Amino acid sequence: MTTTVATPASATPVSRARRIDLVALVGGIAVLVLGAVLLLDAADALNLRFAALAPLACAAVGGVLLARGLEGTEQGE
Repeated sequence: MTTTVATPASATPVSRARRIDLVALVGGIAVLVLGAVLLLDAADALNLRFAALAPLACAAVGGVLLARGLEGTEQGE
């Protein structure tokens, strides 16, 4: 009878050298800032009009696009 010994999952080598996804990071920060501004408006700490939402949204999208452009083509794109 043959016995096989299973290797525990903790013994497998794990590569910790992952690159940070810059686009996701900038997008998350943009959503966080936009949400904070809207929360401050809802708490009456800021008095924003609806017309202020378009430049804020354009700045958030522009930041994500800028991060995407600066990311480079290192991933074989």
